[in-house]
Amino acid sequence: MAEERRKKTVLVVVAHADDMEFMAAGTVARFIRDFGYPVYEYILTDNSRGSYRLSGPELVAVSAEEARAAGRILGLEEVRLEGYRDGELDRVPPGELRGKIMAMIREVRADIVMSWDPFAPYEDHPDHRAVAMATLEAAAFASNPLFHPEHAAPPHMPTEAYWFAKSPMNARLFVDISAVMDLKVAALLAHDCQMVLTVDALVREARALGVDLPMLENLEEGAHGALVEMGIRQHCARVGAEAGLECAEQFRHEKFGMLDMVLGTDFVRPDFA
Repeated sequence: MAEERRKKTVLVVVAHADDMEFMAAGTVARFIRDFGYPVYEYILTDNSRGSYRLSGPELVAVSAEEARAAGRILGLEEVRLEGYRDGELDRVPPGELRGKIMAMIREVRADIVMSWDPFAPYEDHPDHRAVAMATLEAAAFASNPLFHPEHAAPPHMPTEAYWFAKSPMNARLFVDISAVMDLKVAALLAHDCQMVLTVDALVREARALGVDLPMLENLEEGAHGALVEMGIRQHCARVGAEAGLECAEQFRHEKFGMLDMVLGTDFVRPDFA
């Protein structure tokens, strides 16, 4: 008889509203579609600096609604926005950030956490670095009742993490997202204001380099989405090629706890291995 799969709850902890869609939406879609796992997203900042065109208050409202729309596309249980100021997570006391994430882990009883890799190199964004280390620490101590006994939910122990990064290191878990690539793209493009930001940033980079790229400068209204879609499909194809897959996302998988190490067992295994 086939071994019964343990049902797991997944918590994705990110700094910005489009982080998950860029880095892990295909895997999230497979957790939901293939395994029936409930997935929650916890966004720490207000996204108030993610535009060259909109004011901060305009952007906060727009990006929040777009994040919820992307969550509906993927089938998330909840998209929760904490509202720290964008670009300033490094100014939040580490213990405060860790406690917020730990409370969320305990509330949803997360078995799997997904976030930016706390040990990946070349990460330039202070928000990514802050949320990465806080998530690691929160997950490591969420089962200890002496950490934040004031939390409403009881202690809970996550068992594994899927860490993603722009420059991954020791990330040898490749998840085949070929069958859900269209879903990943749809969720990503739901973040329209961030897709505009992405293309605007490319335009500024080309200008700084003195490169003439009419395809960027003379985009028709709404064409930024098609450009981002082309880029993300090419990126996922390159990642997949490393593992002989059509399209893939890449993670460093980590086990929490010591049971497998102490007993020499293999109880904690990634669902996609």
